[in-house]
Amino acid sequence: METNSTVYMIGLLLVILYLMTGFDDFVWDLLTLAQRGKYRSQKLDFRKLNDNPPKLLAMAVAAWKEDNVLGDVIDNIIESTDYPKSMYHIFLGVYPNDRATVEVAYELSERHDNVHVVINELEGPTSKAQNINYVIKKLREFEEERSWYFASLTIHDSEDVIHPFELKVTSYLLDSHDALQFPVFPLMKMPRFSNYLENLTTGTYADEFAENHFNTMVSRYTSKAFVPSAGTGFVLSKKTLDSFGEEDVLPKDSLTEDYKLSLTLYQKGIRIYYVLEQVPRIDVRGKLIWDFVTTRSIFPSTFKTAVRQKTRWILGITMQSFEFRDIFRTKGISLIGRYSLYKDLKAKVGNMLVMIGYPILVYFLISLFTSLDPIYPKGSISWYLSLIVTVMMIERQLFRSVAIYNVYGLRSVFFACFFPPLLPIRLIWGNIINMTATFRAYRQKIFGTGKREKRRERKIRTPEKKKLEWAKTDHVFLEKDVLKKYHRTLGDFLMQRGYISPEQLQEGLKNAESKGLKIGQYFVEEGIISEDELLDSLAGVKKIQYVRPEKFESYRLKHFADIFDEKLIRELKVLPLMKMQDGYVVAFSDESLSNAQSILRKTYGISVRAAFLSTGDIERGIETMYSDKRGRMDKISLIEILLNEEIINYEQAIIAKNHMNSGRSENEVLEIMGLWGNGKENCSEKMQAG
Repeated sequence: METNSTVYMIGLLLVILYLMTGFDDFVWDLLTLAQRGKYRSQKLDFRKLNDNPPKLLAMAVAAWKEDNVLGDVIDNIIESTDYPKSMYHIFLGVYPNDRATVEVAYELSERHDNVHVVINELEGPTSKAQNINYVIKKLREFEEERSWYFASLTIHDSEDVIHPFELKVTSYLLDSHDALQFPVFPLMKMPRFSNYLENLTTGTYADEFAENHFNTMVSRYTSKAFVPSAGTGFVLSKKTLDSFGEEDVLPKDSLTEDYKLSLTLYQKGIRIYYVLEQVPRIDVRGKLIWDFVTTRSIFPSTFKTAVRQKTRWILGITMQSFEFRDIFRTKGISLIGRYSLYKDLKAKVGNMLVMIGYPILVYFLISLFTSLDPIYPKGSISWYLSLIVTVMMIERQLFRSVAIYNVYGLRSVFFACFFPPLLPIRLIWGNIINMTATFRAYRQKIFGTGKREKRRERKIRTPEKKKLEWAKTDHVFLEKDVLKKYHRTLGDFLMQRGYISPEQLQEGLKNAESKGLKIGQYFVEEGIISEDELLDSLAGVKKIQYVRPEKFESYRLKHFADIFDEKLIRELKVLPLMKMQDGYVVAFSDESLSNAQSILRKTYGISVRAAFLSTGDIERGIETMYSDKRGRMDKISLIEILLNEEIINYEQAIIAKNHMNSGRSENEVLEIMGLWGNGKENCSEKMQAG
């Protein structure tokens, strides 16, 4: 009888603990269901993203020992991003004692004029927070030098695959939000039985991030709870950065600086907007899919590396950022905010319950078929409570299944939640990883790091105090042929700009192939889109600026009549638009001679920067340019002055002129873009003189 009583009490205590730690998750899931519709009603109309002038954006990437991936990562960002290259700048934070990474960073800056190398004042590794803080310092100096100002800073990791529309969505949302967090979904191979064990650990990340970033983060935002940063895909507006004054933005003494920063913002009353958006696209099979605007990364694939990474997360979030008493003592936080902090804090308890729960579960299953004393006697209080816990566990798995299905598809749901039934291997493996990481976090919290780690930390002392070492994860990146499927096609641009529907694209792809036509040519011939709409979309694919033709008077075309031969210009079917210090910006159409650019360079000894314009608009522009050479000559504009002074480049000049056509003045457009800062007086004098 004593044995029965002991076994029964162990089972009762455990089921009560599971009930206490899990019931609030059940309530939170109900809240998710109630709030989901409200969040969906806030979805973006992607056709509006091109209406406003693009803002100048900055991106920070901290890199330590990343020479094997950094080049491919940055090249992929620039090749795939649907945002004017001149309107975003990438700042690479590297260390003077990491020569290999520094060399890669400088090679990138030579290839791309919007990539800048920031060599840290300290030898590495310091911490990611210190690295980013130093980048922010240099970014502010960059703003002063250029007389520009960045509307925001986006923090990314050196292994991220960034969605092509991320910066465009960022620019749009900054009008109404001071901080943004894009979802993060791990990259994983198509799950099969043949690669199941190989991808087991990475799969646990995919499951957890899908559940957290598809469900939990939405619930946190809609309920006005605390929305934590994910550390990457995290956007801080200029207003938010300036609110820190001369202080460090990221806390240097934290292992999870992103979480602590987002908590500081929450206390300041700065809400992080969680951006869960999808765009339609046609995949390689010609099937319509909905693609999340998300950051994707390759996560650890071995037990050891996963435990190491999660140890840092658990130690930094649940044991360093705040304590249990802070939930009640911290000022300026709502009740739902305190509750969300409790949910984060309880992870270090819930993870450890696995250590007891799985042995008890094994005992329970064996007792069903043997003479072992029953741990949950039928009809007892513990039996009824265990039924409730079982229902809650099934509900949690269903919610996880829905999230995984929406992010990764039905095949992933099977391998994550139903293989085998009742006790999925991937769920158990993930729990074991979290349990081991929590145990190590407790050990480091109580006893500190081992001798080897302490020796490393002593090597990176600074004049102020000992720095936390950057416990980074070694990274790999995708092959170029795999990356191509994340790049946008002409069809994607036509849909994103609202020129065609997804259904029209699906049908058009089939019909164009049967007729032997390119997809753009097919849509124009069928009268579904105009030449202007095709050129606008092609400009996105080819990353060449499209000139909106509404008002040619914004370009001083008559000034070029005495410079360029009329016969040659008509023959080439090109139109000079603006003068730069070393050459001209010239518009081309799909009917321009294929070698027109090289002919202009050789004939006039100039450099040529290309823009897109329809054939009809080029012809009208030529008529305007040569119609009356003695006609009125417009004064030089502010945009042209900034272009000639090389304060802005030709791409920025075209963008500004395009958006002037929507009723805004030069000054207003340039201020929105972040290109109109200091030096206004000098430019005003030149405008008067011009």
